[in-house]
Amino acid sequence: MSNSKWGDLSTRMSSATVLLALFSVTLWLGPFGLLSLGFAGAMIMHWEMARMFGLSDRRIQVVIAMAALGWLPMILFPAVAVDGLILPFVAGFLPVFTAAILTRKQRSVYISYGIIITAGITAYWYITMTLGSVGVLVLAVLVIMSDIGGYVFGRLVGGPKFWPSISPKKTWSGTVAGWLLAATVGMYFSNYFNYMWAVPVAVIVVFGAQLGDIAESWVKRRVGVKDSSSLIPGHGGLLDRLDGFLGGAIIAGLFLNMYRVL
Repeated sequence: MSNSKWGDLSTRMSSATVLLALFSVTLWLGPFGLLSLGFAGAMIMHWEMARMFGLSDRRIQVVIAMAALGWLPMILFPAVAVDGLILPFVAGFLPVFTAAILTRKQRSVYISYGIIITAGITAYWYITMTLGSVGVLVLAVLVIMSDIGGYVFGRLVGGPKFWPSISPKKTWSGTVAGWLLAATVGMYFSNYFNYMWAVPVAVIVVFGAQLGDIAESWVKRRVGVKDSSSLIPGHGGLLDRLDGFLGGAIIAGLFLNMYRVL
């Protein structure tokens, strides 16, 4: 076992412990705590995005102000848009639209990934308002399974790369391990709640999380940065930590909306 493969493990574990403690507190606080955490996360992710695309401090402040203008009403008055997801999505897209006007570099890339961020935050908001802490916890567990599969099995087993031109560290072994771990979680819930579709849905949500990770890797390669920021030791920025969560939330939100409609 090469030390170079695991040299960042202790730092990653320390940071993950702090993040897990913060997340546990917000779960205990319920929807308001989760929505508040989502609001703070949205501000940080938009700050990181603006920095990645080279916006100046003053222009970043404008982007953050637009993000607050869009998302704060969704925290203070969340019930107004539970049955209509267009309102939070449009509100959340305000900072993306603003930044796309202000930036001079790769506007189409900014807008493309901005849509993913907005859709992910909207889905998180929707899951919180519909299922509360339980729904967010299940989603988080699935995304963590994806991360564990990719990090541990990818480094232990190695092998062919999943998409080397975009994400050179992601392997097929880690990707498939994430699916298997997700299937295990889905099997538990299918037995507990008697939902036979829990297994395939869990695997698809994890696949969405993996695509979210790849999408952010693609953006970082386009703008020439290694991490979205250095905010979280061992992990990079918040976007680096939540890229998979955004992708998984989008898929989970779509399934939840389909289930409610049907």
